[in-house]
Amino acid sequence: MESPINKTVLITGITGFTGKHLESILVENGFQVYGTTFSEPAQENHFKCDILDFNELTEVVTRVGPDYVIHLAAVSFVATKDIPKIYATNVQGTLNLLDGLLKLGRNIKKIIVVSSAAVYGNIGNVLSEEMCPKPVNHYGNSKLAMENMAANYFDKLNIIVARPFNYTGIGQEERFVIPKIIKHFKEKKSVIHLGNLNTYREYNDVRFLADCYRKLLNSDFKSNVVNIASGKTYSINDVLSIMTDLSSHQLNVEVDNNFVRKNEIKELKGSSVKLYTIIGETDSIFSLKDTLAEMYLG
Repeated sequence: MESPINKTVLITGITGFTGKHLESILVENGFQVYGTTFSEPAQENHFKCDILDFNELTEVVTRVGPDYVIHLAAVSFVATKDIPKIYATNVQGTLNLLDGLLKLGRNIKKIIVVSSAAVYGNIGNVLSEEMCPKPVNHYGNSKLAMENMAANYFDKLNIIVARPFNYTGIGQEERFVIPKIIKHFKEKKSVIHLGNLNTYREYNDVRFLADCYRKLLNSDFKSNVVNIASGKTYSINDVLSIMTDLSSHQLNVEVDNNFVRKNEIKELKGSSVKLYTIIGETDSIFSLKDTLAEMYLG
């Protein structure tokens, strides 16, 4: 077994929803974890850093000298109105990181660049990595542009491009739909305003995602793209039904056109065949009901 000194991981965006869970699972598995955060750090192993500042980012990379990197830092809210910021952060921020790692001049064992299932758009029922992406919004377009640019580094760095499908869990911000719904049930609200109730998403548990990233770090897979998917989708109506059973509370739903997005993707269901071929079958699959119950009671 490798010693922690050879298992140093740098996570960009470590204080975000995913980063917190990922740091926890990596520490549990013997990794020495460091991370960047846009805000003032509360821990010694976290460093304040704007990934759009190349010199600042390179300084952190040099200081940490990572064996592994997981690049989470991004504008991740699809409905973000600041379009230039989406492209700048998701594309240029990633290029800054990859150039900074090249400048470091050491053999990094694995770099996971996190993209999104939003790159697929509305192109099919079960989405596999062999399909040609066709994003329908700026967020998806920015992630596809990032993927295309990252591919130019495949011959220089050991990169995996990961496309996570929708996920949730304890600590996710309330501007996302699942935490918003749970908050309304917790507070016994009478009415909730939502968008399209008939879109289908994979509401995977964030711990499933973190475990997949951990296993990908230890894999031989590189210079390629992989879905982080379970292939199980649910509508918002399904979520509401589960929450009604869990809480014994009835919530009246009003569809608000302000929450209905143009070019809404009807269903995002990923093929997990490639993922499980790489990391093997995982026992870190959580049922949606269990995930929602933990969020509701937590």
